[in-house]
Amino acid sequence: MSPQASDRSDFFRADDIGALECLDASYAQRVFPPHFHEEYVVNALTLGAQSYHHRGGTHRAGVGALVLINPGEVHTGETADARGWAYRGFYPSADFLQRLAADISGDAHARPYFRDTVALDAPLAAGMDQLHRLLRDSQDRLLRESALQRMFGAVLQRHMQVRDQTQAAAPRAVELARQMLADAISDNLSLQALAAAAQLSPWQLCRQFRQHFGLPPVAWRNQLRVNRARQLLAQGQTPGAVALSLGFADQAHLTRAFRHTVGLAPAAYQRALGLRR
Repeated sequence: MSPQASDRSDFFRADDIGALECLDASYAQRVFPPHFHEEYVVNALTLGAQSYHHRGGTHRAGVGALVLINPGEVHTGETADARGWAYRGFYPSADFLQRLAADISGDAHARPYFRDTVALDAPLAAGMDQLHRLLRDSQDRLLRESALQRMFGAVLQRHMQVRDQTQAAAPRAVELARQMLADAISDNLSLQALAAAAQLSPWQLCRQFRQHFGLPPVAWRNQLRVNRARQLLAQGQTPGAVALSLGFADQAHLTRAFRHTVGLAPAAYQRALGLRR
């Protein structure tokens, strides 16, 4: 991106799973005057570098870094690279992060706070980039909510000093959630619905489910869908019909999941069973 390139900003909300604004932006020469947000700011830099004034100092963030700003903190923004800068931006509400901090720490009065404004954390920045794409492109509520909990849980623990509190085992609760998934395998169930039925928070359910069954809810559901797909394919149903009946986005989605688990595409699996030439 050259300094003469046009600026771009694509905005969307993920309110179906939480009070969250998201921004995919790239800027060449734009300068942001002093301003603040009522939400937290978590930006993952994907190109170039950004410079900004914040808390009386000047800060620079490049690719692999996270820009972290608390609600109400005044800051600016401008390029610090000849190419400009691009980022995936998240603006989670204070209520969302406070509830998640309370779920993780067991402290109902937890108030998450960013002490450092630039975090050099390339793995987490890459994960936030992937989360942004997932929230934008996927319609799978369980997948999107699970990724949201996991990634912002990592932000809280790694950059807000929120400590994970050991929870008492709740086998009956997670068994109820597992049965809901099994009984409605093709439905687009949400993590919120599963957690409410189990009387746990979404964070607690994901953690308890993984401890009890060895996989988080979304991975367990995906595995069960593939297992059911094997049965239906062995009965001679077409891959397209199987994908539709089990809640896969399309046949290509089934093929990717099936190959990942079984090692063969659905059609090749049926040929191996002598069901097609």
